[in-house]
Amino acid sequence: MESDSPRALRADVYYALAEAFAPDGPPEWLVRPGREWPLFAAAARLGQHSEAARRAVEVIAEIGAESLAARRARHAALFAGVGRPRFWLYESAHRSGRLLGPEAFVVERFYRMAGLEIVGAELPDHASLELAFGAFLAERQADDVERANQWQRVERRFIANHAGRWLPDLGRALARSEDVVYAPIGQLLADWLAESARPRRAATPSFRSPAIPRAEACTLCGFCVQVCPTRALAICESLTESVLVLSASACVGCAKCERVCGPGALKMSQLPLGRVSAGGRHVLRQSPRARCPGCRQPTVSEAELAYVATQIGHPAWLDYCPECRFSL
Repeated sequence: MESDSPRALRADVYYALAEAFAPDGPPEWLVRPGREWPLFAAAARLGQHSEAARRAVEVIAEIGAESLAARRARHAALFAGVGRPRFWLYESAHRSGRLLGPEAFVVERFYRMAGLEIVGAELPDHASLELAFGAFLAERQADDVERANQWQRVERRFIANHAGRWLPDLGRALARSEDVVYAPIGQLLADWLAESARPRRAATPSFRSPAIPRAEACTLCGFCVQVCPTRALAICESLTESVLVLSASACVGCAKCERVCGPGALKMSQLPLGRVSAGGRHVLRQSPRARCPGCRQPTVSEAELAYVATQIGHPAWLDYCPECRFSL
């Protein structure tokens, strides 16, 4: 979806979850590192509007790549196999212990009421289909402005009568499985359905993002950049200066940068949405780069050099680049 409205972004999360639980096995994107998943991208873009998405971003960012065969083995161990699988992906089997129970027919009628038909041989109460239906309802809320509230009520009714009666249980059980891939997805599933069932408030006019109230307190050490799960923070260097910049549209407000900031220079604060919607990168801290007295090449930022000097004193070699230090 192209729109960045919260309702359209919610549909993206629903769709990505639906793909993650596809009946024919893990999608190809699931073999990549978590940062490269469509699910990560959707959650990151929605993070300023959703606590569930914000929490998921921090965990999914740590998931590494794995071969397709290994991912399929995980999927099979959890959801397939002869007889009863470890986790059922069908509402009727999860709730009543048997496939094609009454829940399957009731949920199909729900789809038909919304103008949809089941195509293919998959049972209508599969987790992937119910999540895809949630995406459809979120899309209708984004596209059909005049009837957005009506579609929102349909979504809540669907969660209350179907998705919310078993998918959160499935998600919590997966979270307890300790599987490095499906446990985080399961936790997001549980949190997402719980959040989607609650009445949604109007968009807040501002959101929390990193700021540096006192520029001189920031040492440009870069630790905040290293822990940022969405890479919203970056240090950019030219020949003359080092700059800490924030891509506000990528920030999910997780506050990991604030927690890792040793000097306490970086604080989460309210950033007006007007600054965000305009796009671009916001400079949080800038400092000239020091130059080596020997070769005159730029070294670290003066801010970082000054901080190191407060910790160890200012020996003569500190101002030199590593190569020139050997000639002192």
